[in-house]
Amino acid sequence: MEHTYPKTGYLKNDFKLFYLTDTSSSDIQYHYHDFHKLLIFLRGNVSYSVEGRLYSLQPKDIVFVHAGEFHKPIIHDHSPYERLIIYISPNYFAVLSEMGYDLFSCFQKMQKQETNLLRFSENDTTKLSSITKELVSSLHSTQFAASLWQRTKFIEYLIQLNRLLLDNEDTLMTEISSHPIIRKILHYINEHLTEELTIDHIAEQIFLNRSYIMHLFKDETGSSIGKYITEKRLFLAKQYISAGDSVTDACFKSGFNNYSSFYHAYKTKYGSSPKTAASDILPAHIYPE
Repeated sequence: MEHTYPKTGYLKNDFKLFYLTDTSSSDIQYHYHDFHKLLIFLRGNVSYSVEGRLYSLQPKDIVFVHAGEFHKPIIHDHSPYERLIIYISPNYFAVLSEMGYDLFSCFQKMQKQETNLLRFSENDTTKLSSITKELVSSLHSTQFAASLWQRTKFIEYLIQLNRLLLDNEDTLMTEISSHPIIRKILHYINEHLTEELTIDHIAEQIFLNRSYIMHLFKDETGSSIGKYITEKRLFLAKQYISAGDSVTDACFKSGFNNYSSFYHAYKTKYGSSPKTAASDILPAHIYPE
């Protein structure tokens, strides 16, 4: 029996920062979060894979990972891997939007362009770097109103990031490499996630042998196609339930055609029944990779 992809923690705050430097080259498996993520890469010999797209990172690159996107860093050697990671609650963006400030537009633009990596010019990077340093400093500050200062600096970072992205159309980076067949499979799955999906149907749509794409997908991603589909549907169902849909409606709207199978998969994945999805605050440790 295959294990599910790990969902690495539950974010209880509007956002959370981690500043990390380590020399581990251990293999980190694909995983996803219920929250959005920004990774500000500072140094190291690291590539980043997001939904089949692979990026070779350079210092000051910014990686965007949407909630529910499967991703992992690929650490090539023992060089110090230094980065600032910011986890952001989707609800936080919603609150800011209600105030008239759509600071989530940077994530939306990245998604529309089907990329996850920003690489600004040196001049523009300087504007963000000073704020980044202050965010790192805020993690250890004991001065008056330190948490408010951190929140202010984070909002300033988001504002500056959105402004720069709006003014620089050429900063979006495409992946350095990815298997074209894997990209076709992932694209087709995500476009038809809530419909009936079988491996035979996918193979037929991309004009390749069923056995070939099964083995290729497993070799390239470490997951079976079936597991990937189930994980994506579970994440979608959880969003529907949290938004107020009934468990039954969420089950079928997210692409499951059997409630019993959905219930079992959901409970195995999240450790609780779907009925508790709207209120479950998991005490899991958030692992910043």
